[in-house]
Formats: sequence, C-alpha cells, structure tokens
Amino acid sequence: MTTIIRMQRLVKRYRIQIEMITLTLFAAILRLFELERRVFHHDEAAVGHFTYRLFTEGVYSYNPAFHGPFLYYTTSSIYSILGDTIFSSRLLPAIFGVLMVPLVFLLRDRLGRRGTIIAAFFFAISPSFLYYSRFFRNDIFVAFFMLAAVICIPKYSDQKRLFFVAGAGIFIGLSAAAKENTYIYIAIFTSYLILTYLIDLLSRILKKHPTKDPLQPLKTIKKEYQGIITILTSFLVVYALFYTDFFSNPQGFTRSFESAITHWYNMHTTERVGGPPYFYIPILLLYELPIVLFAAIGSLQTLKRPDRFKRFLLYWTLTSLAAYSYLGEKVPWLTIHILLPMILLASTTLNETLQEDQKNNPRTREILIAVFITTTLLLTLASLQLNYQNYTNPAEPLIQAAQPPQRFQEMLNKIDEVADQWEKYNTTIQVTDTAIETQLLWYLRDYRNIKWRVNLDSELNAPLIIVHDRDAPKIQKKLENHYQRLDSAKMNWYRFKTSDITPEYILWREMTRPPDEYGIVLFYRYPAE
Repeated sequence: MTTIIRMQRLVKRYRIQIEMITLTLFAAILRLFELERRVFHHDEAAVGHFTYRLFTEGVYSYNPAFHGPFLYYTTSSIYSILGDTIFSSRLLPAIFGVLMVPLVFLLRDRLGRRGTIIAAFFFAISPSFLYYSRFFRNDIFVAFFMLAAVICIPKYSDQKRLFFVAGAGIFIGLSAAAKENTYIYIAIFTSYLILTYLIDLLSRILKKHPTKDPLQPLKTIKKEYQGIITILTSFLVVYALFYTDFFSNPQGFTRSFESAITHWYNMHTTERVGGPPYFYIPILLLYELPIVLFAAIGSLQTLKRPDRFKRFLLYWTLTSLAAYSYLGEKVPWLTIHILLPMILLASTTLNETLQEDQKNNPRTREILIAVFITTTLLLTLASLQLNYQNYTNPAEPLIQAAQPPQRFQEMLNKIDEVADQWEKYNTTIQVTDTAIETQLLWYLRDYRNIKWRVNLDSELNAPLIIVHDRDAPKIQKKLENHYQRLDSAKMNWYRFKTSDITPEYILWREMTRPPDEYGIVLFYRYPAE
C-alpha cells in the first residue's frame, strides 16, 4: 500500500513530464512507422536529387524554387551516416514533427495544462502535420522554428533576458534558411507589434489621465533597443551562415533575398499552381474540423473577453489565412502554416471549455465536450487513413497531383531486376519522356549509363526504355516482340466536382470514378540465353 501511495505521489509530481514524454513517443511512432513505404513525391525526388549532389559532389546552389539550404546541408550530413535512402531523407522532417510536441509544452503557462496537452495531441495526430512530417520538404522546419521563436518572445517579455531574443533571432534565421515563406511570418509578427504599439499609444492619448505619460509606448520601444539589436544580429548571422555557403560566397547574402522575392512574386502573378481564394477552407474543414471549430469559438471569446496572448493568436490566425488565400500559389502543404496558430487558439479555448467553473454553463460545456470528442475522432480517422492507407490516393486533397501512385515502385523494382541480369548499374537505359526526369534522377541515381531525352525516331535498343504512354503504341510496333511491357504512371489526380462530396467520400474518400493519369510505360528485355 505504501508503494502504491509513493507511486501516486511520483506520478502527481512528474505529471507534466509523463504527459510530455507519452505524447512525444506517440508522435514518434506515428511518424517513423513505415516512413519509407510511400514512393517519393515529385518535389521530394527533386529535393532528393539536389541533396544527393551536395552529398556526393559537394555541389549546392540556392534556387528559390526548391527553397533554402537548411534542408540540403542537414540531410546530406544524415546521408553520410545512414546512407542515401528514402528513410534517411524523411528522417529530419519526422524528427522536427515529433519535436513540435515537447516544444509546445513550453507554452503551458499561456495555454494552460489541458490546453497544452490538447495542442500537443493535435500536433501529433493532425492529418496535415503528420503527413508533412513524413514528407521530404521544408515546411515542417518553418513551423517548428517559428513556434520556437514565438515561445522565446513572451519569455523575454517576462524575464528580460537577452538570451531569449537571441534565441528568437536564431530560430527565425534558421526558418529563413529553410523556406522563403518565413518572410510572411516576419511580416505578420512585425505588423502585430506595430499595431499593438499604435493602439496602446492612441488609447493613452485619448484617456483623460494627464498625470500619465501618453508617449510611454514609444519610450518602451526605446528601452528595448538592446533586444531589437540582439534579435536582428542573431537573425542576420544565421541567415548569412547558410546563404553565403558558410561565408565562402559573400554575394549570396543579398542575392538570396532578391532572388527569393523576385521568384515568389512571379509565382504569385503567374499562378503556376493556382486555386480559388477559399482553397484552404475545404481542406481545413475536411481534415481539421475540431481545430477550426474551437478556433472560431475562441475568436468570438477573444472579442468578448480580450486576452493579450489570445488576441495575438487570433491576429496570427486571421492574417495567415488571409495571406495564403491571397497568394496565387495554392498548394496543400501550406495548410500547416495556417493551422499552426489555429491549433494554439483552439487549445486555449478548449482549456477554458474543459474547466468546471462558474464561467461555463454546465449544459453548454457538455455539448462542447461532445462536439470536441466527435470531431476529434473524425480527425483521427482522417489522419490514419491518409497516412497509412490512402497515402498516394489523389482523392485525398492534402496529396498534391505530383504524387506518383504506389505502383510506380513496381516499375522501379522491375528496372533493378532487369539491370541485375545485364550490367547492373552500367546497364543502358533510354528515356524518351522528359517529364519523368525529376523522379528518375533520384531513383536511378546509381545508374551510370542513362540516355535522357532520346528522340522517338532514333534507334531504341537499350535493355530498358521508358516512354510516355501516348507514345507506347508507336514504340511497341518499332520494338516488335523483343520487349515486354509494364504500364505505370508518373502521377494521377481528380478534378473535383461538387457531386463528389458524399458521406462516403467524407468518411472513406470513396470516389465513383477512376482518377485521371499521366501514364508511362517501361519496355524491357532480358539477355538472350
């Protein structure tokens, strides 16, 4: 009995640590389970190719279309330890996705204990955050670093230690080294601070208290000059470190910013991957319903009962949604940048909702808890289906069309099987379809005798020939019966219609028609016996 009481005391004493470790392990299992199973998305293959070049040749050049250098330098280091595999490529995004969970526990003084647990659970299981933590792209790094920066600022405000603003500057610099939409975060945070100071200044001027100094907000800014200088300096040092290739290319400091702004302005105006302004709303409602609902409730509560931190979260949520809705480039992975502040706002709301006090009507509280449980079950179902069953199914809107179907792996396996019977990695491969190059540059990186962009009218006699499916009939006649054929696809997609939105689709992503497809064909032959 004494042992049980002692154990209970220990659990109560270390309750926060136990909760944090449990949720972190939960997030780790979700992210590392079968991490390598899904074939590389088009963008993952492109990033993988550039990372492999840095790993093998020491070659890297910043290209804003493929984002900042952080991912390339860190992943090439992982390659040197674990090898260049899909698992090792996705490992760092998975780790950062896991670390979102313990990181949010540093906000428990703002979110409350229950709110922190809920936020950590959402970061662990959210369909968007889980999927893009198992994805070889930069967005999860940006989310992690900017959340860390947001945590540092209130810490500095409470303790006035320059250590925290230096940390904020470092995290923002690392985020900028990961991806250019960091500048959207910077614009949102800076505009909030400016707006807050202006409102504070105006309210002091309008108040009829002559003994109080109306210019106090401006004097406060002046007092914070050390903090401002510290955050700018630490940001610029980290930014310069990555964009000058560790100070070996000084011109990269200014050129990187200029090329990033120019490139993304062009992407916005040309709308290469366009969509309506409400593009992200259906995605959020389909996958992240409890977060959207309780963030909306929290917004109304914030307007009625202003709270400084919740007011910031509300501003961050609304401006993020507005910014990404306005931008011409609409892609599903940007959802997590809208979702990040929304999770925090919803969690603070749920922290208050779950409390039993006089502020909450018992009947209303019971209804809200029932809504929370029901919608969270839907979120969990959507996340498990997306990440472990439908991970290449274009019926999932979080999957962009550039994702090859899983049977693409069958073609890759066949290439390796046939090549093993010829000259292995010296086997000649002819590729006539130029659009398939991105995936093959990664997947066939060990093959040394690939003929790219081969003309259809030239002599096709390699043991392995890859063509667009529309060219396959012509090629098949030319090759006669010397080759066998394997049909595959580079990508598939749905052009969604209103009639597709049925209960079966919402719950199980069932479609009544097959997807459109960009087909490719592998012609192969074995050595003559």
